[in-house]
Amino acid sequence: MATEHKSGYTISEQVRFTVNIQSGINEILEMSRNTGFTRQLLVLTAMLVGFCSTGSAQNAQDNATNGATTPEIRISGAQGELAANIRAHVGTPELSCSVSQRRLDRQRPQVRRNTLRAAQAIGYYQATVDITFTALSALTAPSGNTEQVSSSDDAASSQPQCWELDINISPGARVRFGDINISIADPSREALFAPVLSALPVQRGNPLRHSDYESLKSLISGHAIENGFFASRFTESELAIDLQRQRADINLVFEPGEQYSFGNISIATPDALSESFVQRFVTLQPNSPYHSDDLIEQRQHLNSSQYFSRVAVTPDLDQTGDRVIPVNIGLTLRPRRVYTVGAGVNTDSGPRLTGNYEDRYINRRGHRLLAETSLSTLQQDASVSYIIPLQDPVNDSLRFSAGFQREEADTYITNTYRTGVTHRSLVADSWVQNLYVNYEREKSELIETETGEPELQRNNTTIVGANWTRTKSDDPIFPRNGWRLFGQVQGSHDALMSDTSFTQVEGSVKWIHSLGPTRIIARAEAATTIADALLHLPVSVRYFTGGDTSIRGYQFGELGALNDEGEVVGGKHLLVGSLEYDFPVRGEDWRGAVFFDTGNSFRDFDTMTLKQSAGLGIRWISPIGPIRLDIAHAISDDAFRLHITMGPDL
Repeated sequence: MATEHKSGYTISEQVRFTVNIQSGINEILEMSRNTGFTRQLLVLTAMLVGFCSTGSAQNAQDNATNGATTPEIRISGAQGELAANIRAHVGTPELSCSVSQRRLDRQRPQVRRNTLRAAQAIGYYQATVDITFTALSALTAPSGNTEQVSSSDDAASSQPQCWELDINISPGARVRFGDINISIADPSREALFAPVLSALPVQRGNPLRHSDYESLKSLISGHAIENGFFASRFTESELAIDLQRQRADINLVFEPGEQYSFGNISIATPDALSESFVQRFVTLQPNSPYHSDDLIEQRQHLNSSQYFSRVAVTPDLDQTGDRVIPVNIGLTLRPRRVYTVGAGVNTDSGPRLTGNYEDRYINRRGHRLLAETSLSTLQQDASVSYIIPLQDPVNDSLRFSAGFQREEADTYITNTYRTGVTHRSLVADSWVQNLYVNYEREKSELIETETGEPELQRNNTTIVGANWTRTKSDDPIFPRNGWRLFGQVQGSHDALMSDTSFTQVEGSVKWIHSLGPTRIIARAEAATTIADALLHLPVSVRYFTGGDTSIRGYQFGELGALNDEGEVVGGKHLLVGSLEYDFPVRGEDWRGAVFFDTGNSFRDFDTMTLKQSAGLGIRWISPIGPIRLDIAHAISDDAFRLHITMGPDL
């Protein structure tokens, strides 16, 4: 049915009129080419332009009169979800504001049907509805009021500008979900669907929403597709509504069918890497059951390799013959050579500049070269590493390294030359393991001595060790919940190119737990050394504490065991604990914190003396992680210290 306009044309008539005008123009142009009567053409064109301009002006006036307002739709007897659903289903009928009452009344059956559908969609099956349209002509009819109006503008604004619709609904009782009966036609597949069936989004007693019922079916079907059941279907799908009992029972029987398998795994190998090397990144196995999680794991495995800038893992669903799905892997290499520079600051080492160079694939076997430098007022590092990827190139590698480190603390200065080899691997699925052998040549100075002169010490040490790390969090930058575990065992023996023998065991844990918008952050660290004499140990393996990530309120390395003269010489044992509570203070990016730290390093357990500190802090959650500013009070020594750190919490 065509819509009426003030110009007197229906939409369909306007289209025909436009076509006729265009045909006339074409005939005139053809005549001009054949007979050359240019003057007549100009006159007709001017008339046509004038006619169209008049029509456009009239249309603009009509739009200004009728399009500036919208009809008012009032709903009574319904609130919240029901009212919103009725508005969504009914919408606004596309009628001009000045439409007649007869035309409006023709819309009543459709509005009633849409209102009932909206109510039934969320469980109101016994609703009654009354629909009333009021035309603009009835709203603006003279009321017999003889009072004068002081302003014509006020009078115009007080008058209705469009027709109105009143929907009066009595929703009645709401139907609720009753029994939920879901069965898997193939009993051998029940275990595969158990995780979904044990955590259904629809529960007995919930208000009936048809969208929840459809979501339930989509959840089961989606789980089937994700696990390779591409021919699955519901052989029975029933929502049985009993209006007398006001309940809706769900009866579903799901037939998963045959499970598809992975087919051929095809990789487009970049020229800079050998095919045999790239094949070692593949975790998918041909003929293994299809699981979408395996595709995601394959993509993540390639992304974390640091070789590729773009990874596409695509199942070829158009080639599913014999229930086998081929997989195509497309790879784009990252640039081979990269230079990076950076800057940072913390109060342990002061302002810091870093510079790195990396050659990501020296040869087609994926060997890498890495050079790193770090310069600050209290610590300087330089190292070169050559990395050979092994069977699992992402998690399994051999690193040969050499470097120099100079470190200045409040109580000591060390200069250490180091060379070694480290085997990195992933064990027990989630633990990162490092097995290493390092040869270190160290020159150290203990600054705080009784004579005021630094005490020099030289050591040659071959250290053999292993450490394990595991981290789990819900966000890599700002975790709400998570933890990190670290453990290490290392030692040296004087028979292996070492000046002394010792064994050390270390462990640390950090735990973050959210309480609504706030968090609790706890950490603990403990270490012990088995050695004959403390002063025979190289300074670099003695334990000192204090600083930004240890006991705030003290300088970096300020705390440790004392000698007979009361000078800090480092300890054989270490014990540190911290408890912090942070909370939002402004939006999501600014947070406050209160904390308490305690601990020390000591020579023997019977001489253990713990230091305490407490303080306040502010955090800005930046894109690279929190930037922290803490003011800590060293309770044990009645001193204050400012601490600035940056980076992720775990």
